[in-house]
Amino acid sequence: MAVVAVVAVLAVAGATFAFMMVRGGGPTPVAARKPLAPPASPAVTAASAATSADVCAMIDPAQAERLVPKAKIDSRTSDNRADGFVSYIRWTCDWANRDISYKDVTRSREITVNVARYEALGGTTAERAARIQFDGEQRQYKYNATVSTKEHYYSAPEDYPGIGDQAAAQYQWIRQKDEFWYSFGQGVGRVGDVVFQVKYEASQQNKEAAFLSTDTKQSITEENALREVRSLLSQLGRSVAAWRSGRPLPYHARPEPSPSPTASPKPTLVALPAPCVSVKPLAATLVPDTEGLAARSVDGKAAVADCQWWNEKLPAGHGKARWRNLRITIRAFTDADTARYFLIDKRAKNRFTANSQIGGIRWGRIQKLPGLGQDAFGQAIRQRTDTAQSNRYEIYVLDGKNVVWVLFGGSDRPEDTPINAPDSTLMDLKEATAGARSVTEAVVGAL
Repeated sequence: MAVVAVVAVLAVAGATFAFMMVRGGGPTPVAARKPLAPPASPAVTAASAATSADVCAMIDPAQAERLVPKAKIDSRTSDNRADGFVSYIRWTCDWANRDISYKDVTRSREITVNVARYEALGGTTAERAARIQFDGEQRQYKYNATVSTKEHYYSAPEDYPGIGDQAAAQYQWIRQKDEFWYSFGQGVGRVGDVVFQVKYEASQQNKEAAFLSTDTKQSITEENALREVRSLLSQLGRSVAAWRSGRPLPYHARPEPSPSPTASPKPTLVALPAPCVSVKPLAATLVPDTEGLAARSVDGKAAVADCQWWNEKLPAGHGKARWRNLRITIRAFTDADTARYFLIDKRAKNRFTANSQIGGIRWGRIQKLPGLGQDAFGQAIRQRTDTAQSNRYEIYVLDGKNVVWVLFGGSDRPEDTPINAPDSTLMDLKEATAGARSVTEAVVGAL
């Protein structure tokens, strides 16, 4: 038995985030080039000796996990030392998870960190180049605060004495209905010849919101964004100071999980549980000549009972064989809220494939089914693949701490051919829908 199937624009170079497209004030002066650079300071020598920066290890991994749970971490390097106006190397690290399931919402979180080490060029020392860069970012923050609109808001910038040599941050949100609705905090700091930047973006939206809609979208508040950005700037300030001086970093990058196969829980065959026993007379009419099989397992926070009636050799007359498949899965959760969130999550995921086709599988629209439990939906699925040929109807229903799933489907085909025979005649969808609904009503009534 198959038990379970399925910008700020830079003052001197493009080295920061690309989400801000305006800048105010006049042009930033750039020192003329001279043939020789002045002798480097000890701090500059120490920084120049560092050929790389482990930016992903420059923030506390526990805080990164709190802000972006189970993040995908990526890093990259940009070498701009061949530029004729400003010379630097920039290291970037991203922590991102845009699909965090939490109760009835989906959350999106992302941290981006840039660390750029400047080098002397002409008569401009490395530290002077970094200071010019920081000052340009800070001026951009101040200008932004003067141009807020109803669709794009910038907070007054905050300065943070005591974080590195200089540090500042700003919050902004963008709200263009049905297009963009997000907010974030961003900050910049400097230690000697190094400029570091951070951006933190967070939002959430109801799982059942319309696709590509801003309906129910919420994004991080100004207070929370600036609090987190200030903390991240402080961590970066300590790490950059240690790195420049050749000391060990105060944090260590989160180790990548070692790939190891995760064994799926093995269902245990059991006698039919009471709710499935109660539908045996009905099952005998839908899938004749079968006794049914059952199994128990654990899936996350739910105790799972699976029942199935399967017969692929029913006589259909005229040299045809009939296949009928009835599945019932009852997930018993520890509390009603967890059960409700499971149903919401399942419906939200099913909506992504509704009214679409991939390969030989075609999904119908999601249908609300009033009168079944506390909440219920159904969906028709047509399958013509190398695995099977069938029409089926599936129903999910919430009943207290339980979520019930029922599938009923099948097809007719020439005798002595498998259930994936290409000339199969798919089960009438009205029959599949009516059968699934009658079974669901019986199971819910027995719970």
